[in-house]
Parts: sequence; structure tokens; C-alpha cells
Amino acid sequence: MKRRAYLGTLGVAGMGGLAGCLGDLPVVGNSETALGEPEQSRGNPSHPAYGDEFPTFTLPDPHAGREVSLEEFEDERAYLLTFIYTSCPDQCGVLTNLLGLVQEDAAEEGYEDDVAMLAMTFDPETDDADALREYGEQYGVDYEAENWHFLRPETEDEAMELLNEEIGVPAQVGGNGHDDHGEGDHDGHGGDDHDDHDDHDHDASIHYYIVFLVNEQGIVERSYPNVTDDREENRPQAIIDDVRTVVE
Repeated sequence: MKRRAYLGTLGVAGMGGLAGCLGDLPVVGNSETALGEPEQSRGNPSHPAYGDEFPTFTLPDPHAGREVSLEEFEDERAYLLTFIYTSCPDQCGVLTNLLGLVQEDAAEEGYEDDVAMLAMTFDPETDDADALREYGEQYGVDYEAENWHFLRPETEDEAMELLNEEIGVPAQVGGNGHDDHGEGDHDGHGGDDHDDHDDHDHDASIHYYIVFLVNEQGIVERSYPNVTDDREENRPQAIIDDVRTVVE
């Protein structure tokens, strides 16, 4: 399914309005960030948010046949990072499409070497190399651009430790269906990230829909929750604009 067609079903504006060049965008952050502090800054999120250093880790990319370390992007390129699993309902497709839109814009605007798209599965028992490759093909991932990586922990336990403990993004894989969630305030400042999930059936899969934008110094420029909410009609273009500013 084409990315624009998929997002179009959610009422999201297409790419036609994304005109202009990178030089038109001001740098308004501080010495560590290109973006200014988000307008909404509430609570004490468990995950990294604006101005925080993002934890580094190394995971295999089955398609590339090598391990990818976040440290390799330092002083080289910014990156977008999200979390998916291939048997997820449509919401994971929205996350994948969102990164795909940035990949398309990067190719069109000439900054494809300045940003990487990272999608980590937290269901490695299902998502082997073939499943991830087919999933990427389904959503039109351009592997030849060499700026897209599907990251796959070796075990579910490793995935859960990385997400829940090191990054602070609530996730749980269950065997009796899926109960996905994306609660949180804008820019990831949800004060009770974990509490939102405590009452849910632990046999179901819990997934916190979030995308991180991290600059080449390893500092979080933005954390975007609720990116699968179809009421956030301007979110894709806003993220693309943010990425343009950061890489410029």
C-alpha cells in the first residue's frame, strides 16, 4: 500500500504543501538543540524528552546483515526512531508511513545522507528477517537509500528490557490479542506514562505509539506521542519541518 494513499485514509494532508528549501527554516534552539523548547511541557515522562541525551544501544539490522549502533550516527546524522511489530494493527503502519514520508522528503530535498529512519521491532520471535523485509516492501521502504534500518533484538526479553528499562517506553508482548495504546501529552510529556497501562490485560500487547527525533549530537529534539491519532492532521508535516530544521 502506498504511503500517501494510506495516510490519505486518515485525512492527513499530502506532501504537496511541503515546498521550500532547508535554508528557509530558522534555527531557534540552544547550543545543544536546533529546535526551541516545545510549547507544551507537562509532567515527568519516563522516556527521554526535549534536551535529554538519548540512551545508546546496538541492535542487528537483518536486512543490512550487520549491527547498527546509535553511536555511529553521532556527528554524522540525525535519526527518527519508533517501535513496531509486523503483526500490529494499522497503527504500526501509520508509524512506518510517517518515517517513510520523511524518507521521501529527504530524497526530494537532498538531505537523505543527513537523517536515518530506525524502526525497532519488539516482537523478534515473529519478526524475523523475512517478515521485516516483507513488511518494509509493503510500505514502500527505499532500502537503496541506505538510511532505513529495521532493528531486531535477539530475544523478546532483550526488547522488553531495552524499551521498558533503558528507554522508558511502556511495551509488553502478549499471546491473546493486541491492546495497543498511544496515550500521552504532546511532545512526550505525559506525567503518568506507566500508570496509563497498569489496568490493562497483561495477556495483551501494549504499545506506546511514539516517535523520537534525535540530533547528531544524540540529544532529543522532540518526542512525538499520539502520532497514530487521526485528529493530529498536521503532525506529519510538522515532523518533516522539524527534521528539516534539525538537519539544516
